[in-house]
Amino acid sequence: MKILSWNVQGAKKPHFQQEVGFIKRTVNPDILILLETMVNDCNADRIVKSLGYQFYDTISTLNHAGGIWVLWNTVNVDVTVMANEDRVLHCVVYEKSTAKQFLLSAVYTPANPQDKDAFCAYLKRVSDTINLPWCLIGDFNEMLLSSEKIGGTPHTVSKTKRLSDFLAYSKGIDANVQGRIFTWKKFLRGN
Repeated sequence: MKILSWNVQGAKKPHFQQEVGFIKRTVNPDILILLETMVNDCNADRIVKSLGYQFYDTISTLNHAGGIWVLWNTVNVDVTVMANEDRVLHCVVYEKSTAKQFLLSAVYTPANPQDKDAFCAYLKRVSDTINLPWCLIGDFNEMLLSSEKIGGTPHTVSKTKRLSDFLAYSKGIDANVQGRIFTWKKFLRGN
């Protein structure tokens, strides 16, 4: 089973559909999670239907920010959406080849520190109630290590504490990155 998550930073970009097509041809993920889609519901439905997946569920953007789309095909997995909330979409995934299931949560964490604290508390409550293996995938707007950042505001230990504390609380681990660590760049002040 293959699950791929991509922070697209806008699903109305000119080459977005071609990029998803390339991902489907080369990686062929069973589940594709698209984050920060920044597309209203009317456009989201039209775009998602054109991406070539059998099934999908979406979370609307909040003030033209965020948005989560989870798309899947049923060749290797069955997906049951359990909860669709403002910043997380919870699904139970059944992998057909192993006959095992797990909870998959596609997450887009708020950037505001006060909102992050409330969202982290919410995830801790979820952690206390589930009895399946749990896979959280998404954009946590947090870092575990200073090596996960280049440039900008200097890294401080306090910026890694929230995610580190949550992983310790939930007995979670950070999966290793496969491929390039840094996959995007932001242009500032004309550079």
